[in-house]
Amino acid sequence: MANMNEIISNNIMLAMKKQGKKQVDLSSYLGVSKQIISKMLSGARIINAVELQKIAGFLGVSMESLVEIPQIIPETNTVKAFMGKVESPEAKEGLQIADEVADMICFYTRTRENAENMMQPWEA
Repeated sequence: MANMNEIISNNIMLAMKKQGKKQVDLSSYLGVSKQIISKMLSGARIINAVELQKIAGFLGVSMESLVEIPQIIPETNTVKAFMGKVESPEAKEGLQIADEVADMICFYTRTRENAENMMQPWEA
């Protein structure tokens, strides 16, 4: 199953596409950078409840519609989606290995970032 961040992001992007709104419009409305909006809509950054409420207001939709799980969840993992189009077992195995390596790189990158944040001095 896709993660909830991806589902919310996809729902927001669908609503924006239907209304012809752009990421830059949303970034201006929320008062955040285009990079933050890009991370939100890629599922790389969690959208908190306050942001979700503001986004729903911007789009004129309910928060519930933005968190609604679709009947059919599209494959968002590019490697796995591509694997379905690959014919040879060797190529499929190579893509599987590449996907696992990418997952490990992302995991260790997040772990390092978290460790660096934890090493910062506490503020009172």
